[in-house]
Amino acid sequence: MLSKLGGVFLIFVLSVVVYLNAIPNGFVIDDLSQVANNPWIRNVKYIPDIFSSSVWSFEGRDSNYYRPLMHIFYMFIYHIAGLKPWVFHIVNVLLHAGVCILVLLTSSRLFHTDKTPSFFGYLSLPLAVTILFSSHPVHTEAVAWVAGILDLSFTFFFLLSLYFYMRSSQGCNSDYIISVASFFLSTLCKEPALTLPAILVAYDYVVEDGSRKSLDLLKRYVPYIVVTVTYLIMRYMALRGFAPVKLSAEMGLYQYLLNVIVLFSDYLGKLLLPLDLNIWHVFHPVDTMASVKVIISLLISVFFLSLVWITIRKNKLVFFSLLIIVLPLLPVMYIPALTQGSENAFAERYLYLPSFGFVLLIGTFIEGVWRRKPNWTPYFGAAFMAIFLLYSFGTVSRNFVWKDSYTLWSDAVRKSPHSAKAHEVLGYALLQQGKEADGLKELQTALRLKPDLLEQTIDKGIVYGRKGFTDKSIFQFVAASLMKPDSAEAHFNLGIAYDNKGWIDLAIKQYEISLVLAPNHAEAHNNLGIAYSTKGALDKGIMHLQEAVRLMPGDESFRINLAKAYELTGQGERADSGKRLIRNPENRRK
Repeated sequence: MLSKLGGVFLIFVLSVVVYLNAIPNGFVIDDLSQVANNPWIRNVKYIPDIFSSSVWSFEGRDSNYYRPLMHIFYMFIYHIAGLKPWVFHIVNVLLHAGVCILVLLTSSRLFHTDKTPSFFGYLSLPLAVTILFSSHPVHTEAVAWVAGILDLSFTFFFLLSLYFYMRSSQGCNSDYIISVASFFLSTLCKEPALTLPAILVAYDYVVEDGSRKSLDLLKRYVPYIVVTVTYLIMRYMALRGFAPVKLSAEMGLYQYLLNVIVLFSDYLGKLLLPLDLNIWHVFHPVDTMASVKVIISLLISVFFLSLVWITIRKNKLVFFSLLIIVLPLLPVMYIPALTQGSENAFAERYLYLPSFGFVLLIGTFIEGVWRRKPNWTPYFGAAFMAIFLLYSFGTVSRNFVWKDSYTLWSDAVRKSPHSAKAHEVLGYALLQQGKEADGLKELQTALRLKPDLLEQTIDKGIVYGRKGFTDKSIFQFVAASLMKPDSAEAHFNLGIAYDNKGWIDLAIKQYEISLVLAPNHAEAHNNLGIAYSTKGALDKGIMHLQEAVRLMPGDESFRINLAKAYELTGQGERADSGKRLIRNPENRRK
């Protein structure tokens, strides 16, 4: 049988090899904002902002997520290697390898390695289940996507804390201190880390032989409780509330419970059969029990909960494995928080830590059967090799899908053809490749599938503009104008964004397009009049300013702009007449 060091080396190699073809991949989805266009990772002066703001505050977006270590990781990588995507991918792969090593070390403490089967004479049961963990295809979203560092890092520190807790004695030794510190770091990576104290209690229940008093155990939990409270205080101060962003998805308790049952069974299904993997699983809420999917999901959930109840006393290791599957999933079962303005509530990366419980469960099953049928070990070995090869093939194949935005969203459109989001982002990817006709087709398909997408895109651009993120607002307005070329509002707001950048000629063109589409658009006349006047074309400017006043005679800001234009032409009397009506000096944004 392999030595402990040999096992660690084997796991490191295998966990890296299956993700080698992910390293050349580029930035996709959130990577483009959180890495490529994130000013916070480029200067250490932003560290106070990082720890005192939400995860999306760097681009003016509010959110309910507090994950400061994400920016710190990116900042560290950026200052070493710049914005080379392959370096960020290497970090993810190495983190995955570190997690796999912790899975091996932790499972070795849970299984009785001297009494468990070995496959092919040298693979112990902990080593075998860790190999399955390292190659499980459901992990590709967490490892092959740069933004998956959140799941990788929180799981790494989570398991590091659990492992050193297992090693620590009753007193406050160095192992115990490392465990508490790792737990704190895990909470700063991602919110599901808060489930660790419950896992520690479950672990003590699994290994407890009655020698420790309840009070002694309680004392061991106090530092973890202190860390939890500290994190919650930091989160509350940074977000100005625990969850300040109002949720867009509304459902009653009955409907919510039905959908949680369906969602939970979907997660179990992907653990068992990691097929049809997809970046964008469209969420279709159910509202009645009279559905085959709901009935099947209910039966699966009842079976799972029954297994938890039965194994509390009969098989503590199975009980512990089941808890590791379900507890980290609890935070992502709050469907309204996951569907704010989007279509998806299911994400494969959420299964990264729960899959540790899944492979533990496989290990306990093998161990249980082996004790009754030790001569079956060769069959288990053959089955293990088959699963490992299938897992590895699935992982390597899936890594190619994550190559770039085009490959990723082409796959998403094929698997979720009715997703507006998938068509929208694929449209952007095609436009970046210069495939304008195909890109426009995808954007217009997205709008057809989701009619309010245009309004949402324009609103997002307006918010970015008001917060000073002019380039981001331009992107949104360009996207809106491509989705619906005859949208006067899209062209009008794009004109404002160009105006704010000082690109007067481009702004004039957009204002003129908006007026062709909506001739009575008073604000467009006003802004176009100002733009022409700025360029010295005062006659054209006055003509449009006069039209703005005619269309909205009660708007004093239009009158002041007209008065200023008259001043520039030397028509003093008309300018004075206009000035007597003015109080608000400017209003160029709708």
